[in-house]
Amino acid sequence: MSAIMLALLGFFSFTLMDLSIKWLLQDYSLVQVIFFNGLFALIGLLVWILPKRQILYTRQPALHLQRAFLLLIIDALAFYSYGELPLAEAYTLILTMPLFTAVLAMLFRYEHFDFHRLSLALLGFSGVCIVLSPAFGNFHFALLAALASAIIESFSFLMIVKHKEREHPLAFAFYGMAFMVLVTGLWPGWSITEFSGTAYLISAGGGFCYALATAFVLSAFHRGSPSTISSMQYSQLIWGMLLGALIWNEWPAIPAIIGGSLIVVSGLLLIRREHKTAREMVESC
Repeated sequence: MSAIMLALLGFFSFTLMDLSIKWLLQDYSLVQVIFFNGLFALIGLLVWILPKRQILYTRQPALHLQRAFLLLIIDALAFYSYGELPLAEAYTLILTMPLFTAVLAMLFRYEHFDFHRLSLALLGFSGVCIVLSPAFGNFHFALLAALASAIIESFSFLMIVKHKEREHPLAFAFYGMAFMVLVTGLWPGWSITEFSGTAYLISAGGGFCYALATAFVLSAFHRGSPSTISSMQYSQLIWGMLLGALIWNEWPAIPAIIGGSLIVVSGLLLIRREHKTAREMVESC
């Protein structure tokens, strides 16, 4: 199977997981949904990781604890936005993560300052301003939650990139999920027995989709160009809009479509810029 097809299947699987979360949030609390999604995702990851469990060995437990704490906040904010907004609208802001990553990478000197990269990020941020502007009558607190999720996720991503030579990405995913299940499982005020049989099935399906998506996307990155695979993430906007309309008759507001278009264009151009820069570096060596 081609790298692009693997990436598309992976990001589609992530969308299916998000749909399961949005569906469950209609009847259950955010903490409950996070717990069961994390639990079933953790089981799926374990099945995949078990044959190569040595990748879970780490000498930096504090690093994994920090990243796991960030993941809990990221998912809580993102899931909350899924429950309150049309899925495509939440995706519009969550997919600004590459823009924030580019700016933070320059700010913390992981990468050299690049005027073109900064200009593309600013183009995407202008789209964010359109989506969030109260002047368009579309403002909702959940939009800020989605944006905050993207910002924190960019910090989390840079943390993984910085330590990628010593820590496997699956180790970050596993310990992050385990921490999430532990914290939400101990959270007071809810009971496991409150979940219905149907809710268990939906949550199990969502967790399975998470494990499947992780496998597909990591395999795609292993086989193909990182810039090409990264650009496939924007397919989630299309799936989110189509499935949201089909299931809940939800459509993103016009400002979200306009702002989202700017975000997607800037993101794709940024990915293309990164690919070109990487290729030039290889050719110069």
